[in-house]
Amino acid sequence: MVSINGAKPRDLIDYQFFCADEFLELEVLDRKGLTHTVEVEKDYDEDLGLEFETALFDGLIQCTNRCPFCFIDQQPPGRRESLYLKDDDYRLSFLYGSYLTLTNVTEREWQRIEAMRLSPLYVSVHATESEVRSRLLKNPRAGLILDQLAWFEARQLQIHAQVVLCPGINDGPHLEQTLRDLAAFHRGDFPAVASIAVVPVV
Repeated sequence: MVSINGAKPRDLIDYQFFCADEFLELEVLDRKGLTHTVEVEKDYDEDLGLEFETALFDGLIQCTNRCPFCFIDQQPPGRRESLYLKDDDYRLSFLYGSYLTLTNVTEREWQRIEAMRLSPLYVSVHATESEVRSRLLKNPRAGLILDQLAWFEARQLQIHAQVVLCPGINDGPHLEQTLRDLAAFHRGDFPAVASIAVVPVV
């Protein structure tokens, strides 16, 4: 499948969104590489029943952080390649509930999250203090987390927050500050922070 009503889907989210219409014009390629146009009439929101090898048609957005507890970085060498893929993709967070850090979301993707109302997302916050989070993730962009939470709140979008607790790094008073900051976004009828999970590293 190449396009739906002239639009090329990037991922399963686009596919589901484009397929919601009652009348569809699909551009498809057959096994010989020939292009065909197929017209489909169906009920609104009825699925086409197609299955895909992956939810992402344009490739995985990978993580650029270097968290000390990352299980991908701790994989021994010589395993299958998929074990070394560091997922930090907001689309998989929306579709399957995997956690992301928001450190590699481009302006284009922020606009898409807002336009398509991709909520809730599952966010590895770890710390809300800019210096602590940047040091933990080894990424200067990690320090923007409070601004990003305010962005979700302003647009009435939600996240589920996670804190992986590392002794001597983001525990003690840093954890208390993180919980206070996150709790400040848990207010009103539609809180930006819907839940908080704390996972200790042992």
